[in-house]
Amino acid sequence: MSAEDTNTRAWHIYGQRQLARAYTPPVPARLGWTPWEGIGPGAEVLGEITGRRVLDIGSGAGHHAVYIAQAHGALVTGIELSSTQHERAVSAHVGVPKVEFVQADVTGYPAEAAPFDAAYAIGTLAFIDPHRSLPALRDGLRPGAPLILSLLHTDLHGRGPSTEVAPREQTILIRDDPPLPTQMWVLTPQLWEDLLTEYSFRVEAIDLFPHPDENATVIQQLLRARRLPDRPARVSSIEAPCADRLRAQLIDHLVETGCVRTPRVEEAMRTVPRHLFLPSAPLVKAYRNAPVDTKFDGSGRSISCASQPDIVAMMLEQLDVQPGQKILELGAGSGFNAGVLGYLVGEKGHVTTIDVDEDIVAGARGGLAAAGIHNVDVILGDGALGHAPNAPYDRIEATVGAHGIPHAWLDQLAPGGRLLTPLRLRGSVSRSIAFENQDGAWRSVGSQMNTFMPLRKGIADDPRVFVPLDPDHTVTLVTNGDQKVDADALSDIFRQPRTEAWTDVTFRGPESAEYLELWLTCAMPNGLSRMPATNEAIEKGLVTAPYPSSTAVFEGGTLTYLTRRPYAKKAPDGATLYEFGVIGHGPDAEALASDVADQVRTWNQGFRTLDVGFEIQPLDATPLAPKPGRFTFDNPLNRIVIEWQ
Repeated sequence: MSAEDTNTRAWHIYGQRQLARAYTPPVPARLGWTPWEGIGPGAEVLGEITGRRVLDIGSGAGHHAVYIAQAHGALVTGIELSSTQHERAVSAHVGVPKVEFVQADVTGYPAEAAPFDAAYAIGTLAFIDPHRSLPALRDGLRPGAPLILSLLHTDLHGRGPSTEVAPREQTILIRDDPPLPTQMWVLTPQLWEDLLTEYSFRVEAIDLFPHPDENATVIQQLLRARRLPDRPARVSSIEAPCADRLRAQLIDHLVETGCVRTPRVEEAMRTVPRHLFLPSAPLVKAYRNAPVDTKFDGSGRSISCASQPDIVAMMLEQLDVQPGQKILELGAGSGFNAGVLGYLVGEKGHVTTIDVDEDIVAGARGGLAAAGIHNVDVILGDGALGHAPNAPYDRIEATVGAHGIPHAWLDQLAPGGRLLTPLRLRGSVSRSIAFENQDGAWRSVGSQMNTFMPLRKGIADDPRVFVPLDPDHTVTLVTNGDQKVDADALSDIFRQPRTEAWTDVTFRGPESAEYLELWLTCAMPNGLSRMPATNEAIEKGLVTAPYPSSTAVFEGGTLTYLTRRPYAKKAPDGATLYEFGVIGHGPDAEALASDVADQVRTWNQGFRTLDVGFEIQPLDATPLAPKPGRFTFDNPLNRIVIEWQ
């Protein structure tokens, strides 16, 4: 196990133990850079940060981030790789203004976010290889931004810092439990200064703070640096970012999180180089577990992207590709997914992938050629029509969102074949559903929550309408063709009277509410919609921390959205619970919020523990008899049956 993997595991266990204890450190009255109260400076070393974007590296339980936001008015992003540590932060500080907590790797996230005005790490950066963390921070900080690092200098056993850039064994201490083994980069101040200089930082001061007990050996170092103006980056002679290493780290993460489950999918994703399909993206960006936008429309909205790797892996596992099969993919995008499919089917198999734009087709062909993959044809055309010349197909995978299932897809599937498509069922709620023909009926054999760019420029277009809900466009309602929306009636909706309805229905912090979303989009007359809101909208009180996925129900000039708050009681194992509530605005807000809350309770009481199945029927099929938990919806191409059973 690599040093960083050892550390990730240790912090995961640490977070588990603290969650079991229900322990959350209090928000401090002063920012401390050492473990000892009153030793060293406070937050003043960060400079003027009021209203500035500040990055808390390895934010843990979130108490430092909350202090910086509340005491100094900064807009703080706490980044934490450990899922359990992240859960501690969001469970203790949900809804705190000016703070967001992100579970991500600091070696990738800063390059994706807007530049930060300052960054700090209290005892955390030494758990990451500095040849990975420092270039990422260089790319994520604006020129002139301060970087403040609190680092171990001498440990409990009197071991001083190392003179080489290599990790060594250390431990994390936790009360009443055995220490957790870790690997840390405990380096001399001169070595840290050399590394920071290598990656375009200027070191302004290094202070050493010994333990207040003169008999103790521990010493902390506080390092103050500043991001230099942009210049060509120098590549470390010790270790440069490497595509193979970054790819291995990404796939290791996907295996650990369960997104990659089978050896064949793991082998394919370890082998096919994603960065060759994203020639304009930096290596770190190409191997981050995040989508990479590759094309935008005239308004600046993304219309094509390389899908997030964990979604690629999830759908490959759903598709169950076998050697020698013929595959049809709808939505070539970057070409990476087609390349992985080509690897999975092998020399005796073949993949056909289709996209609607010439530049996207050309890019996909270029990526496949660069990767040396020759059993994939990239076709320019309307994906909704499939590609009859190469049919029948053993597997058909849509990597674009569809509202109806084009008949060509079903017609071009071989007997015993499988269709996998991200199907927008109603409103904004979509699922990646695998269908097979069973006794003449197209029934699901599994589904996962998933949303993709919609089909466009063809017979199965599924356009979206973006409705601004405030004059500054900080909150937007995203609607679809099956929904009737009066944009004028909803403009500036948050000036309308507000009401709340709480449900007494609870979830654990990381627990998915995807099946509640599915129920609400089926049960409410106008479905459920996405309502993305900026931090600015939340900070100024326009909205109250909307549930981040599909959240909004609207009727005429009335709008409601889902939110959560910590519940008064904890789970039997001590975990924090969150109660779902409904906030409404508009002339009928009280009635609509009450209706949504009633449906949340109905799902919880009678359907939460049931499985959900899906079926595709022709529009002229004999209607099924009504029953609780069964919903049928007609789209322009098919009838979709959704049933809790």
